Amino acid sequence: MKKIIDKINKEKLFNVVIVLIVIALYIFVGLYIYSNFRERKRQEIADGIIKKVDEQIQKNIIKSNPMEEVTLSYEDFNYTVLGKIRIKKINIYQPILKENTKKAYDASVVKISGPNLNENGNVSIGGHNYMRGNFFIKINRLVKDDKITITDLSGREVDYYVYAYGITTIDDASYLAQPLNKDEKIVTLVTCTKGGKERYYVKAKAK
Repeated sequence: MKKIIDKINKEKLFNVVIVLIVIALYIFVGLYIYSNFRERKRQEIADGIIKKVDEQIQKNIIKSNPMEEVTLSYEDFNYTVLGKIRIKKINIYQPILKENTKKAYDASVVKISGPNLNENGNVSIGGHNYMRGNFFIKINRLVKDDKITITDLSGREVDYYVYAYGITTIDDASYLAQPLNKDEKIVTLVTCTKGGKERYYVKAKAK
């Protein structure tokens, strides 16, 4: 009798484990599908904004009317756009937004501090470090002399070449400092690591 009871208990335990595994798989698949949907939607928004940025640049060139920023709408989203960033090595092509808000960071990359795009000084641009998506998770693959291209709303493209990168604490903002040489043009890319406990940065300079 005891053996029969033990066998029944083992079967019940086995069934419970199977049910838990199935539930876990459903959750995993559901999260994966949602993640893909969210990323496609986010990229659609970014691509839509990029298209509008290009249209605005062409208008500025035709009218000889350089602008530093422009407010663009796409579906239900309204953003102040400063330009765009392209890093071919890691497949990044994103609008640079002015709003330093969670909503803006969820949509694209954001200017943190510094001068206007492509002006002398150090302009810093922040982006999420998501496991998926066209954010800044891959900037740690950039090495010396890799190219970063920034386009402002006047249509001016400036190529910046990586010269420094590293990890620092959230309390250290030295990588945002302005250069001693006032004629230098620098762009600094910044993202989070280890759940936001550290910052990874990449610095590039126009030649």
